[in-house]
Amino acid sequence: MKYRFVVENIAADRGKLPRDERHDIVQYFSEMVIEAEDGKKAAKMLAKQSAGRLARESTDEAVMITLPDYGNCQVTVKVHAED
Repeated sequence: MKYRFVVENIAADRGKLPRDERHDIVQYFSEMVIEAEDGKKAAKMLAKQSAGRLARESTDEAVMITLPDYGNCQVTVKVHAED
């Protein structure tokens, strides 16, 4: 099954993440399509491809990924299965 992603929130220290970098993150995750057995595996693959760390609080529907390359900002992403 194929999965798409929608950014719900980006949490970063105030002033640490410029607007253009926020835009790049949203665009990157929105363009990603990953084929996996379930949403959890798709989320793990997404974290790996984005050079991020998947939070333990993540569920099949929403995941939190920490991006070290962007000042350790935390991105909350919704996972959607394609038909």
